[in-house]
Amino acid sequence: MKILTYGEIMDGGASVFHSVAKLDGSTLLVSFEGVIRIDNPYRFLSGYLDELGKLLPTHAIAQTVIDFAELRFCNSNGFYIIMDLVECVYANVEGTITVRRVRDDDWQQETLPILLNLEEEAISTRTHFEEVRGL
Repeated sequence: MKILTYGEIMDGGASVFHSVAKLDGSTLLVSFEGVIRIDNPYRFLSGYLDELGKLLPTHAIAQTVIDFAELRFCNSNGFYIIMDLVECVYANVEGTITVRRVRDDDWQQETLPILLNLEEEAISTRTHFEEVRGL
């Protein structure tokens, strides 16, 4: 497995949130882990977003998994950076995208379809959910 790029939010010297884009053969895995509680996550994650947009078109990606199973909390400011990261993935890869989310988490069940913009047919037809158990 090859790490393409990653972004993280630090607080008090510890990583409280990180997202990693990895390539395993022709499978892209983008994971979100931890919590986003700050007012301006772009300050920490804009470089990751930019690099992701530059790197994805340079790889032959047959399938994609976006994994939210370890995202424990995201405030409203965090929604925007996650929306931008997800939009970057959808814009730069082809084919079906599997979204892993926690089955019993109301936030993930209700908010992720909005963040993913599933009302747009081009996105909804490419998106499949994999429901996983929570921590």
